[in-house]
Amino acid sequence: MNRQQILERERRRQTLAGYAAVAAAPLYVISLAILRNTGVPLTGLATEQLRAVNDASGQVLIASVLSAASLALVMLPLLYLFRATEARSSRVNPAMIGFIFIGPSLFAVQTLIKGLAQVQLASDFASSSGRSGDIYTLLDDLVNDSTLNTIGSYLILPALLAFVVAMVYVPLNAMRVGLLTRFFATLGMALGVSLVLIQPQLSLLALIIWFAWLGFTILDKSPRGRPAAWDAGEAIPWPKPGEQPRPAVAGDAVLDGDATEVFSEPAAPADRTARRERAKKRKRKRRR
Repeated sequence: MNRQQILERERRRQTLAGYAAVAAAPLYVISLAILRNTGVPLTGLATEQLRAVNDASGQVLIASVLSAASLALVMLPLLYLFRATEARSSRVNPAMIGFIFIGPSLFAVQTLIKGLAQVQLASDFASSSGRSGDIYTLLDDLVNDSTLNTIGSYLILPALLAFVVAMVYVPLNAMRVGLLTRFFATLGMALGVSLVLIQPQLSLLALIIWFAWLGFTILDKSPRGRPAAWDAGEAIPWPKPGEQPRPAVAGDAVLDGDATEVFSEPAAPADRTARRERAKKRKRKRRR
């Protein structure tokens, strides 16, 4: 694929990938706002949390759907960035594209299943907790018997790992070919790794905001513009510390001329006899 074909392909997919990245952020923020308004405590007794979920089950489901949709949307800009990087470097392994699909999609499915499991557990607990017996034993039995909760628990680890691999591999190689700045790519990798180090809900909010900025970069609407490698259709690696920027190759201005001005002989000096005659004339004028 030549340079013109690369630019044409990216131009066709630019709008979809860019706006998908930008739209993911408000969807996730709205989902967090809905959960906050439900009054479900983030900490405390699980029994109290389930009672609160049961009172606001509809809102919990809506928040889960919006959060899952936000995670599914980030797949598009991540795929777009991977394809753009792959077109500019032969070092990119095409098989790594699988993590781009597995990570966000599994994360989205796990989020939706976990929301459904919470609503189901809350409903079963509310209908059974009025009976005599230990409510904590009842809760343990309901959790162990919940198929949705088991599936959601099993999906979280592979979803996180695949997402982290994609968030390290794609920004790293995009930085190497000059599509992302060092700071922005490093920030994306750090936020991706933070998914397994910090509470996913908090680190995911920062990561979704990172994707929104990536969307503005893809759409070429960021305040400082986007790196030159996007419009060049080829890799323009960032210079290493202490190195001068690589001179441009494509589209360089060509100076007119045939180089004879550089290699031609210097002009001959003026005739000595003529200079002597002019000097004698000046002396005669002074005597007069």
